[in-house]
Amino acid sequence: MRNTEMIPNVPVSFQRTRRMSKGRVLTSGDAGKILPIKADPILREEGFSGNVNVSVEMMETSEKPVNAIVAKACTYFVPYLAFDQFNGSIDELNRSYSKENGIAGSPVSFFEKNKYYNGSAVVTDSTPTDMDSGDNGRATFYGTMGLHHGVADMNNSYVQAYNAIVNHRRKARSTSLAVRNEFEHDLAEAFWPNEGNSHIMADFDQKLIDGEVALNALTFKAPLRSTAMSVGTTFLAGDESTTGASTMYSPAESDVNKFQLSSTQVAPDGSTGGWVFDRLWAEITEGGGAKMSLADIEQARKTAAFAKIRAAYDGIDDEYIIDLLMQGITVPTEVMKQPMLIGSQTGMFGFSQRFATDSGNLDDTATNGFVSLGYRVRAPRTSIGGIVMTCLEIAPERVWERKKDYFLYTTDTDNLPNALRDSLDPEKVAVVKKNHLDVNHSAPDATLGYAPLNHEYNRDQINVGGKFYRPANDAYTEVRSRIWTNETTDPSLSTDFYLCTNLHKKIFADQVSDSFEITAVSDLTVDTNVVFGDRLIEADATSDYDSITNLVDAARITKS
Repeated sequence: MRNTEMIPNVPVSFQRTRRMSKGRVLTSGDAGKILPIKADPILREEGFSGNVNVSVEMMETSEKPVNAIVAKACTYFVPYLAFDQFNGSIDELNRSYSKENGIAGSPVSFFEKNKYYNGSAVVTDSTPTDMDSGDNGRATFYGTMGLHHGVADMNNSYVQAYNAIVNHRRKARSTSLAVRNEFEHDLAEAFWPNEGNSHIMADFDQKLIDGEVALNALTFKAPLRSTAMSVGTTFLAGDESTTGASTMYSPAESDVNKFQLSSTQVAPDGSTGGWVFDRLWAEITEGGGAKMSLADIEQARKTAAFAKIRAAYDGIDDEYIIDLLMQGITVPTEVMKQPMLIGSQTGMFGFSQRFATDSGNLDDTATNGFVSLGYRVRAPRTSIGGIVMTCLEIAPERVWERKKDYFLYTTDTDNLPNALRDSLDPEKVAVVKKNHLDVNHSAPDATLGYAPLNHEYNRDQINVGGKFYRPANDAYTEVRSRIWTNETTDPSLSTDFYLCTNLHKKIFADQVSDSFEITAVSDLTVDTNVVFGDRLIEADATSDYDSITNLVDAARITKS
């Protein structure tokens, strides 16, 4: 018997079905960009699993590259709640889905449509045009994905998901990286692979490392004392002898240890004008005592431990969410407000070098590269829905040829690691100078950033010598054209340090066309509430149902 005082809130159950979400993509692109390859919409109350495979062929280079070229494919599930129009509110999303007024009292569109970012503002097309004509990156974005669009309304879910992924990764990498507008269609810069310098930070929380121990009983007023003072040109020492003030202060107004009363301030004896005290101290033993207990030390240790935990939440925008998480309170919707990495793989290109066969060009070569990536993806059933997006990054391994070899520059054993000294170091942080990345830096002793103590002995060096040695004046040499990298002058922790900006194409035989051809295959099986009709059978003009009906004797026996 149903309790009449209970109102059910469990959704109606339907027969679950499975739908396919398969895709085969043939596209092309350049290195140094995050390329959107494939997007699959996931409806509400759906879960999925499947495989993603990506193959990349590098176009011809006249010489075989000597540094590694890396491809990274990654697939994210971006819930709709990560889109800005819902402001992270599941209630707002539900109201929008049902076309009800939002929390602010006005309708919120579940699908943003026909919007793009022109570099300074978000623009909405009142009359959508064909994307093939190109407009603020839209042709490049959808052209990379192989999606065609005519003169019709189009929602922005794919580009919103793409920018949510890029911004999520940038926030996780560094707070100094600018986030993108969610309607920005230009392809974002890729991250440098195998950086080897990711341990260097532009800043660090010194209070978290040092800790602070509170001193109790410091609420009293401590008397100030001085062994010497001067008034005007008279100096009074502790033995009350007097002499000229100039003999005490040289120069008279530069001693940082002095405390001076201006001509408008009044001394304890009521006099005014130029009272100056030297060797001034506070007697905190009179009137109270400063105490530090073991509990204070334990409190400082726990505070530092929780501060480290809180630092891991830095990518979350809302402070109150961080406060709730720090209190051990679960925020169920928070995981749905950011992209989730559900699969990735990284691989290095292998190269095939071919030599010319005609007699006059036997030394000429052509080199192609190839890499294949594959992985499984899955996500449980969610009530939110979202976009599954696969992206690809291609970039050469960055070569810091002039990176400092610290041992080479060590001339004193005091500069070597010392286990006892380093164990007692309260901070265990090292200041990294700008000559760390380039020993020829124009400001070698300026601060580049901060790193863990003795970071230089976790060595990750790339040394290029012989005929490939980088000239001091950075003059071009043909043999060095086989090294594909950006040679930055006076490197610093700027955007160029993290992202592949202005990556050239000089190593390729064709420096105009896209340098990589990409083939991707995705095969997802989606568990869903979608109701599918039965498979249709083509029929002629005669109805099969009528043919059978005509054979049925519909007469009934009439009893007399």
